[in-house]
Amino acid sequence: MKNMAPIKSTSSSIKTQIKVLKAYHGDCILIKTFDSEGNPYNVLVDGGPSNTFKYFLKKELIDIAIIHLLILTHIDSDHIGGLIRFLKNSLFDKIKVEKYWINGANLLRISTGEKISYNQGITLEELLLKKNVPMERWKDQVYSGAVLELNEGINFKVLSPTKEILDSLYKKWPEVSKEIEKEYKKVDISSGDPPSQLSKGELSKLADVPFKASKSIKGDLANSSSIALLLELTDCSILLLGDSRAEVIEQALRDLEYDEDNPLQVDYVKVSHHGSKNNTSCELMNLIDSQNFIISTNGGSSHHRLPDREVIARIIFHSKRDQDKKRTIFFNYPLDDIQVKSGELIEDADTSKGNWGYEDSVTSFPYVKAKTNEY
Repeated sequence: MKNMAPIKSTSSSIKTQIKVLKAYHGDCILIKTFDSEGNPYNVLVDGGPSNTFKYFLKKELIDIAIIHLLILTHIDSDHIGGLIRFLKNSLFDKIKVEKYWINGANLLRISTGEKISYNQGITLEELLLKKNVPMERWKDQVYSGAVLELNEGINFKVLSPTKEILDSLYKKWPEVSKEIEKEYKKVDISSGDPPSQLSKGELSKLADVPFKASKSIKGDLANSSSIALLLELTDCSILLLGDSRAEVIEQALRDLEYDEDNPLQVDYVKVSHHGSKNNTSCELMNLIDSQNFIISTNGGSSHHRLPDREVIARIIFHSKRDQDKKRTIFFNYPLDDIQVKSGELIEDADTSKGNWGYEDSVTSFPYVKAKTNEY
């Protein structure tokens, strides 16, 4: 496979609009794009925690008549909660959703019809049935290896999960559901001073720390089952990594014949799992050539303080990084607010090396700096 020539990301050439909404410690992404004939195509990826719909997503959907594809990457509360609230709201009845990808939620055993007994998943399934959404719109399993041309000029390549991971999720659902239940009991961090992450060391040295996820793939089936996609649109390309595992994405990219000497060239990367060090490795970064990395989080929950300084280091200083191309990390919340929960993440001296910078409070892409009008 030959690598695509990178599409120049300028405000004048890109008509696609990517909204990485404020979703607390979760993900909620709305993409408004066009096929090669100029027809609109809308994609909603995840809904964040429940309040994401009330305070952020609802106003974005008011003027939308059709969502061509709604994707739930996996069943964690910081991805599914806002979608459940959307289905319960009267606004859902005014919007046509043509297709759902929700296999990561494992809401139904398609082969046997046996219901999976977990309250949040069943809630979403029951809502779809009560709304008389035809099952053919949401029953399909989506796993790595699929290359789908959804409209002329709109291609989605599925990188995660693998079929084997989905099969493991089905088999181990009772155990996995107990782990997911803990996620729903997490609360926002409200008090206490988090330790600074600056003590971990300089970014250039921190990138050399060997990658080792805290759990195996089988021990982390909820995140391992996350849908991750490469979106090749008419005017830009986007790598949406959900909460996927680095090992899974690395193998998927190699299967597509990308490697360290022929990395995937992509305009935007939505970093996996809100910048957790368990989901981004230097090995994976060596397979991706991009100048724009997006991290969606407000700093984390009571159990997870994100993003991690190690991820910043791996994005900027992995061994195959082209230092001649400036790299920008985007946060969808103010960095000061994030650091109240995550601990001090970046200091001024960090950006003096590595030809990179960051922008915070950015929720809309392509991003244009107000003062310079320069992408």
